[in-house]
Amino acid sequence: KKRRINQSACNKDFSCINGFCPSFITVKGKLRKPQTSNFSLQDHAFTDPVLPSLDKPFDLLITGVGGTGVITVAALITMAAHLEGKGVSVLDFTGFAQKFGPVLSYVRIGSEPEALHQVRIDQQSADALIGCDVVVSSSPKASASYRQGMRSVMNVASMPTGDVVRQRDADLKIDHRVTEIERVTGETSLPCINANELSEKIFGNTVFANVIMLGFAWQHALVPITEEALTRAISMNGTAIEENNRAFAVGRLAASSPGSLDELTKKPETETLEQIIAARAEFLSEYQNRRYSKKYLNTIKKLSDHGDAALTKAAAKSLFKLMAYKDEYEVARLHSRFQHQLETQFEDGFQISYHLAPPFIPSQRDARGRPVKKQFGQWMTKPLAGLAKLKFLRSTPADVFGYTQERRMERELITWYQQLIETCSNSCDDSNRDTWLQILQAPMDIRGYGPVKEAAAKAVRQQVTEIKETLSLAT
Repeated sequence: KKRRINQSACNKDFSCINGFCPSFITVKGKLRKPQTSNFSLQDHAFTDPVLPSLDKPFDLLITGVGGTGVITVAALITMAAHLEGKGVSVLDFTGFAQKFGPVLSYVRIGSEPEALHQVRIDQQSADALIGCDVVVSSSPKASASYRQGMRSVMNVASMPTGDVVRQRDADLKIDHRVTEIERVTGETSLPCINANELSEKIFGNTVFANVIMLGFAWQHALVPITEEALTRAISMNGTAIEENNRAFAVGRLAASSPGSLDELTKKPETETLEQIIAARAEFLSEYQNRRYSKKYLNTIKKLSDHGDAALTKAAAKSLFKLMAYKDEYEVARLHSRFQHQLETQFEDGFQISYHLAPPFIPSQRDARGRPVKKQFGQWMTKPLAGLAKLKFLRSTPADVFGYTQERRMERELITWYQQLIETCSNSCDDSNRDTWLQILQAPMDIRGYGPVKEAAAKAVRQQVTEIKETLSLAT
C-alpha cells in the first residue's frame, strides 16, 4: 500500500519525520489553491423533501473525526434553527484528541425553546444520524443512542485510524460496519456516499466533505430546518461561503440523483493479468533496462504457460517487488521525477530539504539501532539527478553501493524467488496448488528498508521453508 499526506488534514506537528523512512523530502512553501472541478450544478433541479415533524423534540446525532468540521456542521444546524425561532441545543463530545479523535455532536431541535429540557440524547432515543465517519458511527458510544426506526446517512470514506499505524494491513471493514448499523437501526438500505472522494474530485481537497454530508442528510429529510435557514447560516459563518453552498448542493444531488455523479466516482477498471505483467515489465525497463525487463518476463512465462492465472498473478507481483528494490540509484531516479508535481502543488519559491541516510556517511543510531537521517539542502537536487543516470552500474563490479549487506540480500532474494518459481512450475499440481499460491504470495510481506527489511526477509524465508517442508520439497 502507498500512503500520502492529506495536506488539508495534516496537523503540521512533523512527527512523521521521526519515522524510519530513510529517504524523503520536506517542502517549505505555500500550497497553491487546489484545482476545482468544472462539474456544474446548473442543469440539476431539486425537489424539496418533506422535513421531519417537530411535534416532539427531534434528536439528531452527528458523528465524525476531529478536525474535519463535524462541530462546524452542528453549529450550522444550530444557527439555522435559531434563525427560524426554533428551540435548539448542541452538546459536543470531542474526547481527549480533538484532532483526528472521535467527535459526537448531540443536536436537539424543538418547535420552540420551551420544548427542550435537556441537551443530551438519551440511550436508544436518536431520531437521525449523520455519520461523517463510519468507524466513529459504529463505535459503542455512538451506537448507544441508536434505536429501531431511526434514519441514517453515512460517509463510507476510509479515513485512517491508529490501527493503520500499528497494523500495516489493517482493514476498517466498512461494509461490515454499515451492515451492523443497519441491524441496530432496522434500516434495510442505509444511504451511503463517499463524501471525501466527492469533495476531493470537485473542490480539490476533502475540507467540504462534511458539508456535503449535511446536504445529503437534508435531502433525505433528516434535518428539520429549511434550506433557506441553512443557507443563511452558511453565509453568517463567513468562511468559503460559495464553496460551502456548492458543497451543500452536491450533497443534495448525491441524494436525489446519484447517477449524475457516477462520472466523478467511477472506480478504475480492474487490471487484467496481461496488464499487470506489462505495466511491471515497462517499469523495470525504466528502472534498469530492457534486458532486465525481459528477465522478468521470461521468469513469469514459466508459470503463465501452465495456465493458472492466480499463481501467475502472485508471481508477477512478488517478483516485481523483489526486482524493483529501492537502492541508491532508484531513490535518486524517483527524487528526480516529481519536481513538476511539486511545482503544480506549491507556489513559486518553495524550498526542498532532503532527509537521507546515506550508507557511507557515519550516522547516529536511534534507540532501536536504526540510522538517524541527515538533512540536506536543495543543492542535493543536481547530485541526485546525476546519480540516477548511473543506474547502469547496478549489480556490476563498479557498483560501490552493491557491496553493502542490504544490497547483497536484495539480489539474493531475486535469485531465491526465481528458483521458487522454477520449482513451482515443475512440481505444482491440483493437490498442492493452494500451498504454492501461499508460497508465491509470501514475498509481498517483505517491506521496509534497512534492518526492518532484513528482519522481514528473514521471517518470510523461514516461513517459506516451513511451508515447503509440508510439500516434502528440498529447501
